[in-house]
Amino acid sequence: MLRIGLSWGERVVYWLVILGLLSLLVFYRRATLPVAIFVNGKPVAWVSNFRLANRAVELAKIKLQERYGHDVDFAEPVDFGNLPLPSGQQLMSPSEASELLLKSVSPARKAWLIVVNNQIVTALKSKSEAEQALELVKAHFTPKNVTLVKEPWFKEKVVIREGKIGVNEIVADAETAAQKLIGGLEPPKFHVVKAGEFAVRIARRYGLTLEELQQLNPDKNLDRLKVGDKLLVKVGKPLVTVVCVYQVVRKESVPFKTERRFAPHLPGSVLVTKQKGKEGLKEVVLEITAENRLEVQRKVVKEQILKEPVTEVILVGGGVR
Repeated sequence: MLRIGLSWGERVVYWLVILGLLSLLVFYRRATLPVAIFVNGKPVAWVSNFRLANRAVELAKIKLQERYGHDVDFAEPVDFGNLPLPSGQQLMSPSEASELLLKSVSPARKAWLIVVNNQIVTALKSKSEAEQALELVKAHFTPKNVTLVKEPWFKEKVVIREGKIGVNEIVADAETAAQKLIGGLEPPKFHVVKAGEFAVRIARRYGLTLEELQQLNPDKNLDRLKVGDKLLVKVGKPLVTVVCVYQVVRKESVPFKTERRFAPHLPGSVLVTKQKGKEGLKEVVLEITAENRLEVQRKVVKEQILKEPVTEVILVGGGVR
């Protein structure tokens, strides 16, 4: 009897044979395609096979390390894979391909990165230098001669982590890194006090009120400026925000009260000061929150009367004139 069609088992074998042939075709096609070297996903050179591509990358890395040191690597991702040769392009030797590769990459090495809100802002050779840089920034924005309520902290998310970065992005020392963080988009501006200068005149020169100048310089007594004193007159735009909470002690006057007493023995509408009023004195402890030395909040945490005010007593005449 004549059989029509294939059995289920024969169909499986049939499709397996077809898939095998297709796989061999793809493999053959890939094996005969040249190999492109990619930098950041972009092809920069073609060689005939993977072995030569590996050799080209090795040669480029050797030349890079001869220039910048044995710990240097490519800053950009370098990969290779089969890719048809475009018209006008030629297959290269590993040496020629390595030269083209070097023109497309930049040197990088492992360093300790200071990262602000997930953005790398600077890098140093060691973790201890990176930590020192952050402490220098905190110290710069922390007023002197005040009582800290808690240790200063960064408003942004600031972390130190190890990673690869371009060699030109690694700074020489902690001081340089700190200045980069402080200077940021716009460095702070200072004024050095000269002979004959007063706080009011300095404030007016920079478009500030006396109170604003005091807020920028909470550790300075503006009534007793000395020649050479350095006053902050503009905070600039640093890359980080240092938050400080500190206490300052100030003496403030206490206003006196006025008491009026009826005096029938005096002619009507006559006012006589029986006791002159005197202001008192109190000590006030303020808790101040500042961001990059600029006050954003204050509250009174303690008051103590040092000298009671004297009430002014005024006699008001009520008699007949």
